[in-house]
Amino acid sequence: MDIDIVPAAVAGRAAVEAVLRDEATSRDCWCQFHVLSNAQWRDTTRESRRELLVEQVESLDPPRGLVALREGEPVGWCGVEPRVRLRHVTSSRLVVKESPFALDDPGVWSVYCMLVPRAARRQGVADGMLAAAIDHAEAHGATGIEGYPIDASKRGGRLPAGFSTGTLSMFERHGFAPVASLPSARTLVARTIA
Repeated sequence: MDIDIVPAAVAGRAAVEAVLRDEATSRDCWCQFHVLSNAQWRDTTRESRRELLVEQVESLDPPRGLVALREGEPVGWCGVEPRVRLRHVTSSRLVVKESPFALDDPGVWSVYCMLVPRAARRQGVADGMLAAAIDHAEAHGATGIEGYPIDASKRGGRLPAGFSTGTLSMFERHGFAPVASLPSARTLVARTIA
């Protein structure tokens, strides 16, 4: 399968929106849940979160997120960026307590969203995006990277509807080590980048 994975700013806002419109949960979130604090989240609407994402994709440096394209059509979104930008993540008591990285370290990146539309699933898109996310973070000076994937074994092998954090087994294949259990069968995983 021929897939190109590019920064969201290169793919453009229409490509990002096409992927995120595919699932009801992502249409509500617009990849802001991990970015905003709880108070900020309560002060936004679905439309204002969409506008925030468009602004973030077009303006942040280093760029926010990656888009997977197959023959020019968007087939995946990966939220990946410096962890210091992610207010919900950096205010999580479990992440603060368990992360092997200093909370204020700008060299630590997070992979916090892996979204693949239903028609493109089980074709290696998420796996390719995770590999690209590691390379993307490294190219922008990351020294460490963490994620918050679902441990499907804790859910009888089933994934929740609209889940978008990737799976523990996929992260482990890419050299991430489990660090701590998180709510909703998720696991804090981490790896260093040489």
